[in-house]
Amino acid sequence: MPKKTSLSADLTQEMKKNLFGNAYLNMLWHCPSDPRFHYWVHLPDCYYDEPDPHYQLLVIIHGTGCGIEEYIRSARTLADKQHVAILAPVFPGGLIDHDDFNSYKLLSCDGIRYDQILLSMIEDMKKRYPGLETDRFFLFGHSGGGQFVNRFLFVHPERLKAVSIGAPGRPTFLNSNEDYFWGIRDFKVYFDKDPDLEKICKIPVQITVGERDTAFIGDSPYGSNRLERMKSLKANLEANGLSVCLEILSGLEHGGGEDIRINTAQEFFRRYL
Repeated sequence: MPKKTSLSADLTQEMKKNLFGNAYLNMLWHCPSDPRFHYWVHLPDCYYDEPDPHYQLLVIIHGTGCGIEEYIRSARTLADKQHVAILAPVFPGGLIDHDDFNSYKLLSCDGIRYDQILLSMIEDMKKRYPGLETDRFFLFGHSGGGQFVNRFLFVHPERLKAVSIGAPGRPTFLNSNEDYFWGIRDFKVYFDKDPDLEKICKIPVQITVGERDTAFIGDSPYGSNRLERMKSLKANLEANGLSVCLEILSGLEHGGGEDIRINTAQEFFRRYL
């Protein structure tokens, strides 16, 4: 029986443009290292017309409900102007535990290393789109995505240019007196290494939270709402030598405002292009 071949496997960039328009540049791809996961990409149409394209990379991490498309739409205009490509992974709920939707936020859970899944997606994207700079990238996430960004910074600072941590309800602090996830005392159990504070301190950090993000989310030493906890996170990171910018977004609660959140992050990232 003849082997099936991919319609686009051997096509040049020009042929892809003619056959598929901008679909190849705005696609949902599966992750080759683990097909249970997939990722969105966006590159501008002019990518096809550049003989020697060069794009930096912005990774956007979704929140609990996996809603990502609004963030991608809001990010496109500025990303296109700055020659920045977009990658947005999708980590669906119920993968191991039928009702679970939090595992990806921890990066290491139930035998799955979600941080490594993301890095695998980035490598796959690099192969698909020549000219991407992927050794170091920008990372943004809000809410559950903010938890992912917060922890990824501690695990892989060498892969980052700058991060924007958006209002995680359960942040991780550089606190060696408390176990993961609130602290880092047993960090090595999860990631096979301790945080490299020298490298972490080199990464510019933005923290964002809505001015009205004050709903009670539980008692803790770090505050009882997200606004209080983001102030605590800023103080903790600065006490450990990081450069941190806290942006309190006027009028915003915890939900909505995707365009404001991603635009605030992108304006911060522009300083480090």
